[in-house]
Amino acid sequence: MPQDHNESYEEALERVRARRLAAAEQRRRRSRALGLTALGIGVLVVAGIVLSQVWGSGGTGDEAVPGNATTSSSPGGSKPAEPGAATRDRDGWRPWKGPVPILMYHPIQEPVEGNPYPDLFLTKEDFADQVRWLEEAGYQAVTLEEVLNSWFEDGVLPPKPVVLSFDDGYQSQYENAFPLMKRLGWPGVLNLKALESDIYDSQVEEMVAAGWEVASHSATHPDLPSLSDSQLEDEMVRSRRILEKQFATRVTDFCYPAGSYDDRVIAAVRGAGYRSATSTEPGLARPSDRWSLDRIRIELGDGAAELESKLVSAGA
Repeated sequence: MPQDHNESYEEALERVRARRLAAAEQRRRRSRALGLTALGIGVLVVAGIVLSQVWGSGGTGDEAVPGNATTSSSPGGSKPAEPGAATRDRDGWRPWKGPVPILMYHPIQEPVEGNPYPDLFLTKEDFADQVRWLEEAGYQAVTLEEVLNSWFEDGVLPPKPVVLSFDDGYQSQYENAFPLMKRLGWPGVLNLKALESDIYDSQVEEMVAAGWEVASHSATHPDLPSLSDSQLEDEMVRSRRILEKQFATRVTDFCYPAGSYDDRVIAAVRGAGYRSATSTEPGLARPSDRWSLDRIRIELGDGAAELESKLVSAGA
């Protein structure tokens, strides 16, 4: 969607709110319709259970249904919330100034027919295999902020840290990646396009509450080196303001759209007050490359074996 770079921050924020509200209303309508259908089915099921118990006991329907006074909630409703990154155990963490692998993901789903970039997709099953392998191999997910705090301040990291970063803000990242990582208490880094994300605001807020970091992926995902100085500054500053105001979280790291940058873009990132920037160059992230951190690209068909191979090749 083309954007007007003369558009004010307030106008941009109002426009994205309107778009998201419209999307949320559509979702509510769908949920309401599904809820009514589920309610009808539920009534029929309950009626069937009651009748079967009455008929099975030979009663007249006046007897109490066994267990009715102590009916428990559903397994999903009674299960306590999984701990987020903010409450996880940091025993054994230590200062670390060395390289850290940053994995780069896009949609976590089957490729969409006709999409010009099918290799950006990763199936839910392959993602689950990768996460399972990482856990078994002793890796522990951290945010980019935690890495920077260990590199440049007095922060600490687990013995085998890894950053799982998700570009653009696809709905499948919330639906298929977030639940699995939440069960482990693992955070991720959500590189969001401030004006064009597919994830609902409430979902981003849920991810942030679980310890996820929100990083800026610009406002409109343009080719940054081709912009004028004023447009470049606008993409850097406006995206950060919108994301911070929208989700009440600090946004201090940047992700270059399509990995495109030059010295002028790096200067703009630094001038906008970010702490670091991630690229699409292959390899491990190192403190010496703070403004162009390498990442390990995950592509269609990459399972646990392919992930292990890429980590080994990168020197992890």
